[in-house]
Amino acid sequence: MPSRRLLTRRELTFAGSGLLLAAQVPSAWGARLLTTKAAVGRGTFEDGVASGDPAPDAMVFWSRLTTEQQRSGAELVVAEDPELRRTVATAVVPTARAMDGALKARITGLKPDTVYHYVWRSADDVSPVGRTKTAPAPDSDVPLRLAYSSCQNWPAGFFTGHQDAAALDVLDLYLFLGDYTYEYGPETGVTRDRDVPAPTVDLKSYRERLKMYRSDPGLRELHRLHPVAHIWDDHEVADNYSDNRPRPSDLQRAAGYQASFEWLPRLPSAGERYGIYRTYRLGRMADVILLDQRQYRTGDGDGKPRSILGPRQQAWFVEELRRSPARWRIVANQAMFVPLGVAGRGVNTDQWDGYPADRAEILQTLRSVPNTIFVTGDIHTFFTAKVLADGGASGPSVATEFVGGSVTSSGFPALAGVESLAIGAANPWITYTNGGDHGYAQVDLAADAATVRYRVGPITTPTATLRTLAEYRQPLGANDYETVSQQPSGTPRLAAPATGRALRSERVDGALAARRRRHERLVRRARLRAERRGR
Repeated sequence: MPSRRLLTRRELTFAGSGLLLAAQVPSAWGARLLTTKAAVGRGTFEDGVASGDPAPDAMVFWSRLTTEQQRSGAELVVAEDPELRRTVATAVVPTARAMDGALKARITGLKPDTVYHYVWRSADDVSPVGRTKTAPAPDSDVPLRLAYSSCQNWPAGFFTGHQDAAALDVLDLYLFLGDYTYEYGPETGVTRDRDVPAPTVDLKSYRERLKMYRSDPGLRELHRLHPVAHIWDDHEVADNYSDNRPRPSDLQRAAGYQASFEWLPRLPSAGERYGIYRTYRLGRMADVILLDQRQYRTGDGDGKPRSILGPRQQAWFVEELRRSPARWRIVANQAMFVPLGVAGRGVNTDQWDGYPADRAEILQTLRSVPNTIFVTGDIHTFFTAKVLADGGASGPSVATEFVGGSVTSSGFPALAGVESLAIGAANPWITYTNGGDHGYAQVDLAADAATVRYRVGPITTPTATLRTLAEYRQPLGANDYETVSQQPSGTPRLAAPATGRALRSERVDGALAARRRRHERLVRRARLRAERRGR
């Protein structure tokens, strides 16, 4: 269960079938809604269902009601069987236009390590039946299966990796490690035939972008069948937005964060309107530690010391590692933790390489905290690496890192055309590189070992058969991995449009820079239109 207390303010409490249900009341209109009795209203369920924030006795359930009514509501039914005959909870959950029709409820009193089925009902429609699974009991030693992915750029291809993950019989938690959406405007040479609208710059456009992404059948099915957790990276707001000149306004950042909370099945952490960093306790087998490397970042022209997590979250992260009682610690990490350089220079200071003091403190902590695995996104490349104690580049291995490639986004610009052998030679702690394939990663956790496998497949068609690209086994206590199977490394391909520090690499040619300038022009125009709408 999350180690940081979930928000209890602005929540409603219902009695339903002997259970308690806490339905989040969004802050935009919560004060008024608290005085309104929830009732089933009109509307349709066009955007699927989802579940997340798993605990041994609770789960957050989500859907969205498309309605013409200013205020409406829907009934949530949770049952032990797919036919919904053995009902364990029912409750009516309110929504309104002010929250884009989002429905979100936290059911408590559930059994640990148990599969449940659920459905939403309005006066006009019934949603698809969803499936989810609660976390194991605190004293449980049951094995776990996790999966993770990042960087799902809509026009670059279909989310076929999600279809593969959705088909798994059992999944304790699926982790979205950032770049769940991209803010870019129209792009040429893309896979999908559906036009991408103007860049996202305000709440309306962020909501529309999320709705478009959730129409992907693989993503929708993954949400329907498995509990999820999400940490944002930069593209949920704007590319590398802490160092943009000009950077997005506080209002634009808040709009991106709000839309994310509206569309994903989670509640904010206590005391923070958009708090996402937390720990899920999955029995005695694993603690899954979620980080936020964007919201609290400092040191890019703000006169503060450089920190990727911010002082408060950094101290919390160190303490979570130190006091974790679990066999395994899984760190859900947006940006690559181990050093990465080419030709004697760092590739990307937007990741932990740009924050050596923060990384040094974590490395010192890891010397006495074994069995820690970083699962990482961001860089659009599969990397397998040992986390070395001395600056991450020498000394004994104190942890491991498995970077899960991308769902669809093309390879990282600064690595385009760089042979994988050259990357390994310059970074000997990195034992595998593949920037040409797309997919996701699975993690199986048992009492004696962890197994990580990369799953990849085509993204040019709506459906595809995936294969295992590589598989590794990490024995308990080893802080190192063994290669079970591994296909040849792939050379990263040239990336889709990007901005920020990565584009200042000497390897990015004039054509890519021109695409960046075009994107920036589109962003300026979109911001002007948003400002005019707000007047």
